Amino acid sequence: MSGRSYLIFGDIEGKLDVLRVECTKCARKGRYSVSSLIEKYGRKANMMKWKEQLNGDCPRRDEPSLHRALQFDMS
Repeated sequence: MSGRSYLIFGDIEGKLDVLRVECTKCARKGRYSVSSLIEKYGRKANMMKWKEQLNGDCPRRDEPSLHRALQFDMS
């Protein structure tokens, strides 16, 4: 990840099979195949822009919080 301040899908390729995403403000969560994400968006796609698309319709997105609205679980 040299010279970038954001993750791209290529950064997690070969490290994860599935990316789990969970909203900390509402009950939404999901699992995404890393290979399918790369196929759809490309290895160089910005994961933070993708995240913004995911939480764009969260009903509680703009409520104040101590945490970010959508977090990645890379464990």
